[in-house]
Amino acid sequence: MDIFDQRAIADTEGEYGLSGDMKKTQYVLQLLGAPFCAETLKCILIAAEQGMEMNCGTVTMAELSGEEFCSVSEFGLAPALKENDYFTAGSKAITEYINARGLGFSLIPKNVTQAAQQEMLMDKSRALSATIATLIDETIVTASNDTVKITAAQEILAPALDELNDLLANDKFLGGKNFAIADLHWTASCHLIELAMPELINSRTNIKTWLAAIRSKKSNCGQALIAASLLPTADEIKANTLNNVVITDF
Repeated sequence: MDIFDQRAIADTEGEYGLSGDMKKTQYVLQLLGAPFCAETLKCILIAAEQGMEMNCGTVTMAELSGEEFCSVSEFGLAPALKENDYFTAGSKAITEYINARGLGFSLIPKNVTQAAQQEMLMDKSRALSATIATLIDETIVTASNDTVKITAAQEILAPALDELNDLLANDKFLGGKNFAIADLHWTASCHLIELAMPELINSRTNIKTWLAAIRSKKSNCGQALIAASLLPTADEIKANTLNNVVITDF
């Protein structure tokens, strides 16, 4: 039994990837990550959007360099994903794998310039993840409230959020009229920022409106599940728990 089967158990009764015709093509995904990590949350969102059930478990920073985790994730890269006997790691690899593997239409545009724009926006989101994790740690996890660290995080996040707010001035989503993969990445980032410092989101009207739209939309594959509803609360982050993706209307 590997660390996935210890932390993100894949044999829960009733999950559609475990029996019947679906077992031939799709298994329940297993994810290891952390609730304060935006990169982990992006993987949960894409699974929900693309109609793939996912069981989630947590790992600590210390465990990332341990033998057990490194045996399933080269270089201790997290988050890490398992589907049956396939393993991959890192939010970029995982989100692109699930995007192609899932039941919904691709969230990556076919147009090469639009796809490149989405990739650039995702890179900007990824570049903020360490800063967001620090902010979450200072305000929620340890609640140390170190003003120097919090101020430094704000100074990094504010201009990035200003840019995002401007991008959303004339479009409903970062993909224009249609929800796309960059929206998913920034949803995870903005959710955590809002939990830590609501004023950073509430003061930017376009971001606030965009988040409200995402938090009310059904999944990309047409199921009733609202992907954003699976993002952790502050209490769940404190408890170090992640929500599983469970599909009830497949």
